[in-house]
Amino acid sequence: MRVVKSQLSSCLDLLSVMASNAQGMRLTDLALNLGMPKSSMQRLLEHLAGEGWIEQDDATSQYRLTTRLAVLGRRYLESAGIADIAQGLLDRLAKKTGELARLTTLDGKRLVWMGSAQGAPPGLRYEPSMGARIVSYATANGKAWLATLGDDEAVAIANADGLGKTRTRQALGPNGIRTAPALIAELNLTRRRGFAIADEEAERGIAALAVAVCEPRGGGVVGTTSVAGPVIRVTRARHETIVRALKSTATDLALAWPATRLVGLNGKKTNGATVDA
Repeated sequence: MRVVKSQLSSCLDLLSVMASNAQGMRLTDLALNLGMPKSSMQRLLEHLAGEGWIEQDDATSQYRLTTRLAVLGRRYLESAGIADIAQGLLDRLAKKTGELARLTTLDGKRLVWMGSAQGAPPGLRYEPSMGARIVSYATANGKAWLATLGDDEAVAIANADGLGKTRTRQALGPNGIRTAPALIAELNLTRRRGFAIADEEAERGIAALAVAVCEPRGGGVVGTTSVAGPVIRVTRARHETIVRALKSTATDLALAWPATRLVGLNGKKTNGATVDA
């Protein structure tokens, strides 16, 4: 049983890593990333390719996911009644703010992207990958979520995301939080004002605002919603208007979210923080 579990864990870890690298990855990099011998990784890749989950690019020899996993995910969201509900509300938020609107959902101890809508006109747009990892302490979505947790738990999650590590810091924007005390101070500020800000923290030149989406009867957080765009447009003068639209959207999302999904995601109550949906 331990062997089977280990193989299953390796498969899931591999799919997770590849989902964040849509352009493809080399065998050597995959083996290094998962801490596996190249021979074991090769066998795992061959098995998943045979089952139709991944494919190898003939020109580059790199491995990438097929669309099978994405199709299954979309099918699940549609059957749960989430996709259509979320998209309509995100479209409205994007139109109101004229920027990129996005939605996340909780997956264990991390946030994952769930949907987006572009409200900016052609030209200067922020169009990030929806497969990118959400760094909890460097993003508005992440901080909106962490602010609903206790400080110790929030710091533990941030540390696991690379808080204070040089390699992680170099991949982020110039204003990223670097220490646990700075993170706690930022989360306290987020709780007091009721929304999170990331100003060139995850990416240079990009600012974002976010709020938590909470179960409407005072239960746990089910996700977050945000508005992001170039810093020259997402200015402090616009914060009040954007946050008003965010909170209205978060309330509607919470009320419309399928009850079965709420039960599955709100395994932890909030700590009384004032981050309201």
